Amino acid sequence: MKSILRMFAAMGLLLLVPLTASGAKPSFGQREFATRCQMCHGPAGRGDGWLADQLIRRPPTISLLARKNGGVFPREQVARIIDGRSPIKLHGPTEMPAWGNIYRAEIDAAAGTRRGVREEDEVNVSYRIQALIEYLASIQEQ
Repeated sequence: MKSILRMFAAMGLLLLVPLTASGAKPSFGQREFATRCQMCHGPAGRGDGWLADQLIRRPPTISLLARKNGGVFPREQVARIIDGRSPIKLHGPTEMPAWGNIYRAEIDAAAGTRRGVREEDEVNVSYRIQALIEYLASIQEQ
């Protein structure tokens, strides 16, 4: 599990590139998407990221979630998938990373110790997930 976390952290650092051609500062959620999701889901959320062809099943087009849900972006369902409460089989025998767990592990690593569950850490994890959800909601295609 630690090697998987390290791999995703390293890939996240490699993906820190400018996100907009206009030079506008990307939102926190957009940066989270670029470092956590874009490698598989692609820059526009169409399942065409550079890592997508390496997976057993192609990632879904997440820019069509609202359209597939009667025009309403399914925030709670997306939150459950991102944080790991509703795992999805995407990579064969393994699951899409549970970013909530990875965010918690990163907080512990930054502190240099396993601190257990702390309220401020959970607020940090929740903020990151909500920022990502807001960005995903903003890229929905009609």
